[in-house]
Amino acid sequence: MHCDEAIDRFMFFLKVHRRVSRHTIIAYQRAVSRLCSFLESAKEGDNYDDVTKISRRDCERFLEKLKLLGLSNRSLAQTVVAMRQFFRFLVQERVIQIDPTEDLDIPKFRPRLPVVLSESECEALLRTPDDGTPEGLRDRAILELLYGSGLRISEVLSLEVQNVNLVQGFVLVRGKGNKERVVPISDYCRDALLRYLKEGRPALLRKRAMRINALFVTARGTVLTRQGFYKNMRKYGILANLARRVSPHKLRHSFATHLVENGADLRSVQEMLGHADISTTEVYTHVSRKHLRKVFDKAHPRA
Repeated sequence: MHCDEAIDRFMFFLKVHRRVSRHTIIAYQRAVSRLCSFLESAKEGDNYDDVTKISRRDCERFLEKLKLLGLSNRSLAQTVVAMRQFFRFLVQERVIQIDPTEDLDIPKFRPRLPVVLSESECEALLRTPDDGTPEGLRDRAILELLYGSGLRISEVLSLEVQNVNLVQGFVLVRGKGNKERVVPISDYCRDALLRYLKEGRPALLRKRAMRINALFVTARGTVLTRQGFYKNMRKYGILANLARRVSPHKLRHSFATHLVENGADLRSVQEMLGHADISTTEVYTHVSRKHLRKVFDKAHPRA
């Protein structure tokens, strides 16, 4: 099978059957396309358009080349994961019989610790939107969902009005892989959402497009975009006098870290974040020395 055809079929499988995120699809496509391009250029005179001819040694040579180009172990590991998924798919489809990456080592790297805001920094940030404007009410509700419930910004902006249950205090979220999960919201978040739904959203729509289902909208009657909110959030970070640049994902990291530091069990945090693997959530078990000292002083009889 020609490399291009195999990659197209793999991309279709990821998008339709696995329903992975667009960013994952782009990353996997880049990695396997780079592999095929490398092999085509390295094997002069050979027909290396055929994926059935790719061997384990070819994959190793490709990774050695990437290492020489200066790719970090983190990037190499991501490339190996993409290659493994690609060849496992080809085995499942019976295009090849043996997976050349089956025993391929994944380069080890030190996990990057998430950047976390302090509780006081989060409080300062959440106070910055102007409650006297529809946009301020909207952005306050979004910030409360990011920090109060740990949602991804893509999950927040894809929410529809019917996904919010203010009576029972939860939102129905569609996360990665199109998987649904129920996430609780705080009283602060419930109040912010209630005010936005009663005052902010109708003022933004001005009764001209009330049929729109999206929860978070603009004054033009369209769905708020990620780029639009990023711009607002940078402004709020400056207004809150935060030394570090803020982002929606830093609030998600802060949500998880503050839960763990205050005694939440890891399985519950995993469920709320929508992580498929507990190992992804374990990064939040890192705590500051100050927090460790507080735990020790409170818990140990000799402290």
